[in-house]
Amino acid sequence: MRSPRPLPEALRGRSFTLSEQRDAGVPDNRAWNKDLRVASRGVRVPWGAAQELSHTARLLTRISPGTVCCGPTAAILWRCPLPLDLERQPLVHLLRWDGGNRPVRKGVAGRRVALEAADRRTIDGVPVTSPARTWLDLAALLPLDDLVAAADHFICRQSRSFGHNRAALCTLEDLRLQVEGNPGIRGRRNARLALELARVGADSVPETKLRLAIGRRGLPEPELRFVVQDSSARELAWPDMAFPRYKVAVNYDGSHHLTAEQKESDIRRDESIAAIGWTSVTITARHVKACGFDGVVHRVRAALGRAGWVSEA
Repeated sequence: MRSPRPLPEALRGRSFTLSEQRDAGVPDNRAWNKDLRVASRGVRVPWGAAQELSHTARLLTRISPGTVCCGPTAAILWRCPLPLDLERQPLVHLLRWDGGNRPVRKGVAGRRVALEAADRRTIDGVPVTSPARTWLDLAALLPLDDLVAAADHFICRQSRSFGHNRAALCTLEDLRLQVEGNPGIRGRRNARLALELARVGADSVPETKLRLAIGRRGLPEPELRFVVQDSSARELAWPDMAFPRYKVAVNYDGSHHLTAEQKESDIRRDESIAAIGWTSVTITARHVKACGFDGVVHRVRAALGRAGWVSEA
């Protein structure tokens, strides 16, 4: 059997619509050759070609007027961390906001909900729900701790003299307004609980889950975005969490802390704050894997106890 005619350069290795195919001067019957698969109605993808979510979402919203990406799809586009099973699910979640019929096509999970203009944004040309609305839509899908971590992601802001800085995608009040303004939405109770636990300053899911475990175990609440300074106001460290009254700093060290350069930097950090009476507690992924977030809290408790904290329990 003769091999299919090669596609024009502009269509190779990516999804394309039949309209794009015609615009490229390719006959309609080319769409039915064996080297292409039907990803969704009117959409073709070369077999074996990996597709970025942003590309797929841009194409699907373009051929489905009046829609925005929502739920898990919008969350991923906002770079919000999700549990792996939700992050890897294959559907693109689309919401029809203009009163038309909900999207129904292969590869799409469609909904129909009226949205205000303030609840619609774009990311690199892809229409999506706003950060606050995206978070609210996750409330029916995520366990409480993961929903708190998602809230922490959206409201996080950091302004440091070193390292990376972050601007918040929305505020805690924006999240609160979404919850109060949508009384009948699924997951509202979960969202309300998460609002009480969300805090500005957590940079990662493990940091959030460690903080929540600390709270469950009855320890005092740590401060986020605290700067440890020496007597001359020189900044020595920005711990993930701090208990200034007891001079205890807590850090969760992810995989990037395994490099020789980062390890050396962490040692210098811990030595510098130890010199002014602070204690460092470092929690790693290995610790969490061995006994969970609740299990590693005993290391924080022990440091606080040595520093003079007494449990009220």
